[in-house]
Order: sequence, then structure tokens, then C-alpha cells
Amino acid sequence: MGRTFVLTSSVLAALLLSTHSGRGQLVSTPTDFQESSPIESVVISAEKRGVAEDAQTVPLSLTVINGVDIEQRHAVDLHGLTTAAPNVTLTAGPQGFAMFTIRGLGVNTTIPSMEPAVGVFVDGIYLGLSTGSVLDLVDIENIEILRGPQGLLFGRNTTGGALLLNTRRPGDTFAVYGSVRYETGPQQIASASIEAPLGTQFRAKLTGYYSNDDGWFTNQFDGKSFGASRSYVVRPTLMWNPSAAFDSTLIYERGSRRGDSAPTQNSAYYSGFDIGLNDADYLHLDWESVTLESNWRTNSGLVTNLAGYRTLEQGVAGDPDGALISGLRQATLTKHHQFSEELRYFGRIFENVDLTAGLYYFTQSYSYLERRVLPGIDSSFGATVEVASYAAFAQADYHITPKLTLFGGGRITRDEKDVNIATFVASTAGSLCNFATQTCVYNFPGPSFPSSPGNAAWNNFTPKLGFKWQADDALLVYGYWAQGVRSGGYNVRNTSNSVPPGPYDPELQDAFEIGVKSSWFENRLHANAALFYDKIENMQRDVNQTDSVAAVVQVTRNTADATIKGFELELAGAVTDELVLRANTGYTDGTYDKIFYDLDGGGIGFSDYHLAIPRLVRWSYELGVTYTHNLPRDFLLGLRVDYGYRSRAASTDSNVAFLPEIENLSASASLTLPDQHWTFSLYGRNLLDNLAYSANGAVPPSLGGGTVRTLNEGRVIGVEASFTY
Repeated sequence: MGRTFVLTSSVLAALLLSTHSGRGQLVSTPTDFQESSPIESVVISAEKRGVAEDAQTVPLSLTVINGVDIEQRHAVDLHGLTTAAPNVTLTAGPQGFAMFTIRGLGVNTTIPSMEPAVGVFVDGIYLGLSTGSVLDLVDIENIEILRGPQGLLFGRNTTGGALLLNTRRPGDTFAVYGSVRYETGPQQIASASIEAPLGTQFRAKLTGYYSNDDGWFTNQFDGKSFGASRSYVVRPTLMWNPSAAFDSTLIYERGSRRGDSAPTQNSAYYSGFDIGLNDADYLHLDWESVTLESNWRTNSGLVTNLAGYRTLEQGVAGDPDGALISGLRQATLTKHHQFSEELRYFGRIFENVDLTAGLYYFTQSYSYLERRVLPGIDSSFGATVEVASYAAFAQADYHITPKLTLFGGGRITRDEKDVNIATFVASTAGSLCNFATQTCVYNFPGPSFPSSPGNAAWNNFTPKLGFKWQADDALLVYGYWAQGVRSGGYNVRNTSNSVPPGPYDPELQDAFEIGVKSSWFENRLHANAALFYDKIENMQRDVNQTDSVAAVVQVTRNTADATIKGFELELAGAVTDELVLRANTGYTDGTYDKIFYDLDGGGIGFSDYHLAIPRLVRWSYELGVTYTHNLPRDFLLGLRVDYGYRSRAASTDSNVAFLPEIENLSASASLTLPDQHWTFSLYGRNLLDNLAYSANGAVPPSLGGGTVRTLNEGRVIGVEASFTY
């Protein structure tokens, strides 16, 4: 089914793009677009120019999900958007760890020191850890999913792409809006915002969110519900605009979550959605952040300063063997602080050159502590990490003609890391850390690993060169070559006494992309397509190997060079002013070119080259229909159906475990009252009750065998009442 749809859509797009002269009348301005088509004009900030740009004019492969789309999908967190864009999988791993993958590049581990390949940015601030990055979607203006390397403007750890979450800013009039939901599980969710001007120079907003989830699963061990959580978010925002030349926005956020840890299933004992966990567990997550963005407008351009601070603390205890026997129990504690500041300029120079340039500083420190309890062993280990990153970047767009633009630039980055690591000791008495007192005696760096230093620094330059040709107001052709880098580092979950925890080198990327963005029939149809080709050097992987003593030995190393290539296609068409159809599809193919670390435990050889790259999804697509209709007496009916698909993917480097294909059918029906203040909705997610899981790995026979996987919820039905005043 997936391949048939891909081929059909590709042929359709090729026919459309090859008959440019035969298209319907082209719209000439965004205003015409908004007046003549129910397909909304999408504006983005991805190029850091301080002004909103039409997504159809930006030479990037991207998908924008606005606040209305999020509400219609009734997505609770980023994982709920996992099929919304081609070649994108937003998987929530154990303990809320962001296992995000774009174009085959992502992470397959919950080790906090493993840098992401998909960077997450909230109001422009980069989140330094994947831990706690599967964010609840609270009062979001839009989400920009940028595919392909974003190393020039967004820096390291964006080789797969970047997720930009932009929260709503307060308006210039008094307003109150919010919603109340009840879902099967059961789960209750309430959110509200109030905003208003304060005098002539200030605007303020206060957003609150609360979720009470009683747990979707049933634990067969005690017959009780499992997956419960209680969470809240409070976010005040203050905007100061004393003149047309200056504005400043201060955003504070505080959040907390308490509940069960991951719903882990062992395939040797259970199937379907059944789980049996005999050890008590918990998840504690607290975070706090402050963001300050200031903009100065001058005759020569725009100067922006963006500063952000974030702190996070996460404690987790679980039953990772997924069995009723007490084979393995694990607890972790992560404490994290980060600060970043970016000063940048955008303006026009030499009459036909647009320049974006800036300086960036990022620092973070975190501690990690883990306790493993196995038969005859109770051992704790951990690490402290200090990170500093400095960067300077610039991009120039040279407008050769009003239609043809060449762009190029680069980013210079220096990363510094300093670590102290206490390794796992397979002894009850010999543990190097005390989990209760949160203290450690570190043996790395030290005589146990004499050839490996505890600090390292890497300098990288990531250039970008490309062109865009705006053939007319409705056809853009672009192409570029870019490099990306994923930071080197150390493995803070070091369970091997023979392999040092690092340092391992940065992962390097050469990427080529060519794409087309087009509009048809007075902008009633959008057709965007892109081809990409990536060469990856020193691919970073967390290689999992079963171990009779430590249960799992995880070694982070540069393992291989690889080639990843594919295409994407997105279509949106307004059949009538009431009926809108949407479709996207993506294909990704990846192969190893050179392997220099054993991936399957049998030595480097023929078998390694035939392994699938973990979390690389070959086929993906989504089909969507939205229908709105004005009923008598000014009632408004809204209907929406979405079907998304992701093909099977390897979960581990050795391919001993796989993630199943995803078939996600969701639907909603809403009724808005004549006064436009209240909307009532009935909706369903995962209506096919598709069994999907976000992680999958082998259990050694000494601990019961089988494979363990972290389950996602099955079918969810909900009702919602939302209001706006």
C-alpha cells in the first residue's frame, strides 16, 4: 500500500511540475493567496531574519504545523506528531527521552551524553539534552520541522534537522482562551491562557496547563493501572515595546511531572498491550527556564539578542527486564543546567546582498547517576560533565537578479568537554558511587584508562553553498550543498571495564539537496518535492551488547561511514472552499560504506555491511482530509481524518530487535457555536489500536531472555470543550 501511494503521488507531482506553462492562473501576492484559497499562508522564522517569511519562498525542505493543526489533531506532546511530516519520526523513548529521527539520522539510546541528530529549539533556545525533550504542546503558535542539516544557522547536533517550537506571544487586546479534555485511560487535561495590554508599552500573558493521567495500561502483576502521571506547566510572558525600534520579550516556564516510568514489555512473557512489572517504579521530572529576546531595528538592519537559561532534574526507577522475575532493576538521576546567548544581525548591504551574521555561546553542566540491581550485584556508577561551545556564523544571499539568488556562508564552532566518570563495577561491595548520598569516586580519567584523557576539544567548520530561482510568484527551485557536525564526547553510562568511555570523535556530514516548491490554480494546490543525498563519516552509535553480568553493555563509538539518500513530497489541495486534502510521503535508503567497529558481535565482516541502520525508516506517508461547513443558524461543523504510516525499522545496530510498522488513524468532529466562543469536539487517536513501541532490545538468557520494548498507548477516544473570549 505504501509503495503504491508513493509511486502514484510521485507521478502526479512530476506531471504537475513538468507542465508549468499549462497551470491555472498563478497568484501574485500573499494577500491574494489568503483571499482566494482555504489553504492558509504559512509563515516561518527558520532563516533567522527577524521577520516572518512565506514557507513557499524559503529554500529548505520543511513542514510547518500551526496551532490550529495541533488542536485539530488533539496531539498531547511531540510524539503525537510523529507521522505529520515525511521522513520524520518523533518517538518518545523510555522516560520521555527524545528519540527523534529525520532522514535516517537519530539516536537509539537513552544515554544523556549521546548528542541528538535532531536539535530541539523552544523559542529559539536549544535544549542541551534529549532527556525531557518530548515536550507537552502547551499554547504553541507553530512548530517548524526543518529537514536536512541546519548547521549554519542552528549549529551542531542538527545533522538530521531541527524542530523549532514557537510559543504564542500576547496580543494587543484582552483575551481568554483554553480547553478541557477527557480521554480514555482515563486522562483529564485542562489548559487556559489570559492576555492583555498593560498600559501602552507592555503586553502580558499567563498560560497554565494541567494533566491527570490514571494510566492507559494494566499491570498483570498486580492488576492495577499503569502509566499514570500528573503534570503541570506555568508560563508567564511579558513583552515590552517602548518604540517601533525596540521590543523585548521575557518568557518564564516552570513544569513538573510525577508518575510511573516506561510501560516495558518482555516478549518472552507477554504480547499485545499486556505488561507485567514486579518492581516498584517512578518518574520525577522538574524543569525551569527563562528566555529573553530583544530586537533593535535600525536603518542598517535588525540586531537580535537571544539569551536562555534552563535547569532540569529527572529521577527514574523502573523494571527494564519487563518480567515478573527480579532479574534487573534500574534507577537513574540526571541534574542539568544550561545557558546560551546569541547575538546576531540581519540586514541588506551593497544594495543586493542580505547578510545574516552572529556570535553564539552555549554552556551546560550535568551529573548522571545510575544504580543497577542484578542477582548478586547492587552497583551504582555515574559521571559529571562540563560543556562549553563557541561559534561564529554568517550567511550572505546575493541577489543576482530579482529571480535568481546565490547564497553561502559557514559556521565555526569550538566544543569543549570535561568529564569525570565512575564506571560500573560487577560487585555489591565495590560500587564506585552511592546512589543514596549521590556521591562518587571517579576512576576516569585515571590509571584504569591511561591512554584516554578526561577532557577534549573539537573545532569544526560547517559551510553551505546554494541557489534559489524564483521562476515566478508560484514556483521556486533551489539546491544546496552543506556540511553538518554532531559533537564528539564521552559515554557517561560506562558499563565496560575494557573499553574506555571516550573520547569519540564528531560525526561529520556532507549533504546535497535539490527541491521544488510550487503553487497552482490560484494557490488552491501546493506541491513541494525534494531529493537528498548525504555522506556520513564517523557515524556515532551506541552499540548494545547483551552481557551475563551487567545485563547490557553499551559502548558509544564512531562505528562506520554511510550513505543515506531519498526523497520527499508534500501535497495540499483545496477541492472546494470547505474540503482540503493533504498528503506527504518520504523514502529513505541507507547503506554502510565502511565499518570500523564490530556491530553484531561477530567481528567486523560481511554480515556487518548487510545490517540496517538503526531507526532509519524506509517508507513514510500521511493522508489527511479536512472538511468545514457552515450549518444553519451560524453553527460551524468541522471534520478531520488523518492516516499515517511508518515502515518497520531496526532498533539496534546488531539488528537483533526491530521497531514495528506504524499505522496511525486519527479522526475528529467539532461543532462551533454561533457566538464563536465555544467549540465541542469528539476525537480519536490510534483508532486502529496499532501496537507500536519506541524501544526494543534483547535480554540475556541469564535474566530470562526475550526482548524488551517500551509500548505506546493504543486506541484513545476523547471529548473536548474549548473556549475563546
